[in-house]
Amino acid sequence: MHRLFDGPSSLRDPQERLAFWLTVPLAFPAALVIAAVLHESIGPAQVALFLVGAMLYITLARGRLIGSSVMIHERQYPRVFGIVKRACATLEIPMPLIFAREDNYVPVAGLGFGEPYALIISSHWIEEFEDDELAFMIGRELGHIAAGHTRYLSLLSVNGRENPLVAVLFGPWLRRCTFTCDKVGLLVCGSFDAALRAIAVAEFHEFGRKVDTAAFAEQAREIANDSVLRWGTWLGSEPYATARIASLQRFVASHAYTVAEEWFLRESPPEQPPALPEPGTVKVDVEDCPGWWRRFAAYSIDAIVVLAIMTSFGVSPVIINSTKTPIRSTAARSARPAPSPIPAPTASPDEVTVYPYQDAVDAVRSFGRRIERIGFPLFFPVYMIVLVAFTGQTFGMMIAGLRVVTVDFRKVGTWRAVWRGILIGILWPITMLLSIIWRRILLHDRLSGTRVVTVERVLARISAR
Repeated sequence: MHRLFDGPSSLRDPQERLAFWLTVPLAFPAALVIAAVLHESIGPAQVALFLVGAMLYITLARGRLIGSSVMIHERQYPRVFGIVKRACATLEIPMPLIFAREDNYVPVAGLGFGEPYALIISSHWIEEFEDDELAFMIGRELGHIAAGHTRYLSLLSVNGRENPLVAVLFGPWLRRCTFTCDKVGLLVCGSFDAALRAIAVAEFHEFGRKVDTAAFAEQAREIANDSVLRWGTWLGSEPYATARIASLQRFVASHAYTVAEEWFLRESPPEQPPALPEPGTVKVDVEDCPGWWRRFAAYSIDAIVVLAIMTSFGVSPVIINSTKTPIRSTAARSARPAPSPIPAPTASPDEVTVYPYQDAVDAVRSFGRRIERIGFPLFFPVYMIVLVAFTGQTFGMMIAGLRVVTVDFRKVGTWRAVWRGILIGILWPITMLLSIIWRRILLHDRLSGTRVVTVERVLARISAR
């Protein structure tokens, strides 16, 4: 946990955690109600497949960023790189990968499930902000990374702009996250006036420079006096701009601001952001690995996801017209019992029904029955293999803050992920028995040369270097 979000002077909005734990359990039944209204089918299988697909898509999206966006560094747009570098050094978080791409709606967005994250800045907006205003916009997105929001926000939206359904379902938590990270943006830019200007420009583009922010902030009183107007905030993923300004005003007058500002203005802040460990140069310690209960929580979440996915693999016959008599292949007819000696009435051509491609349908159904017989012992290792090979973590691990690496912090790779998954499928009874003794490094990780590490422990080691 980052020091800014821990203790009595935490910058985290007081209702953020409550909003998260209320929103997540209620999101699914709310989605079912919305789906019923819209006549759409949303069930556990669809949600599970969406989570897995989103993790794979976001991981692959980084490749698209490198291939189709401008990567910012010391020689490529040093103005922006310098702002990000100074902010990361002050916050004591590792540098994200920085990209510039065209986006008319979202000035700055974060992406990723773990270090290094990707910071995406819109080329359409870069020149619209002054340096201190851009520092606010970048600082608030780095706040999302430091507070642990980004790995969840990436699932909800790959480009930083949530759709209306996501805004309704997860809006209470998303709005609290905005209040939290506006505080970080204010501390990074160091100017309340710059923060107000950045909010105005982000909301109104060029017209924002002509807006009297003090008069604009007064509009919050009219909203506060009308309960109907207040309900309108539930339609968006971000709070009203006037509410954001009011939140920053309260923060500046609080003791938490004084404590945080003292830390930001400390005598000797680092000149460089903490560097991520170079693969192959640092070994995983036993203390870097999670305890039994944390790993059990991650696997329990994964088991629920896998069971939901399994329900989507049910195979049903493809019937074109149920009022007609099926025409089967010779092989299918020969496999059936002998027909009854009672003659069947002759059917007219219009009453004959066709099952096209019946051999293929029968083959798929047979494969489905074999899969159902194998069941969970097959699906769970395959699920682990796919996600660990592509993303380095499963959905349960992402929630629990865990990641799979090699013993020297390298990426696992496809073949090692396959070997690890096979070991999980074969040795799980022995692994569970030995986990009483080997609580932090389980049997399949010892044999495959992999380790499950906790994110905060690794970042703590990085900051101490």
